[in-house]
Amino acid sequence: MQLLVYITNQSDKMPEVLSGLMEAGVSGATFLNCEGILHVLSSSKSTKLPAFFGQERSLFDYSDNNGKMMLAVMPDELIVPAKQVIRNICGDFDKPNTGIVFTVPVMHFEGVSRNEI
Repeated sequence: MQLLVYITNQSDKMPEVLSGLMEAGVSGATFLNCEGILHVLSSSKSTKLPAFFGQERSLFDYSDNNGKMMLAVMPDELIVPAKQVIRNICGDFDKPNTGIVFTVPVMHFEGVSRNEI
């Protein structure tokens, strides 16, 4: 079992992602609102931002605070199809503002029936 984590600012695409994941065999996911470090620092009233953040500020659009983090526990064999669904809908991860995806092994879980996964 794996926990797939997908973090993106493309919140408008999350219903389509969830639908695609369900078609691929993923039985469910949880979405959380989130903010990245550049967004938090850029919206801060502090004028003492590290130099790197000041230079990078112009590369990002901070007007929309719709970051999403998706968490989905799934069998190992669904990881590759799930990542492909996300790529097909949101774009390749090597392009800016697509987001980040990673997995973490799940050694034990409760609360989800194995028949649903």
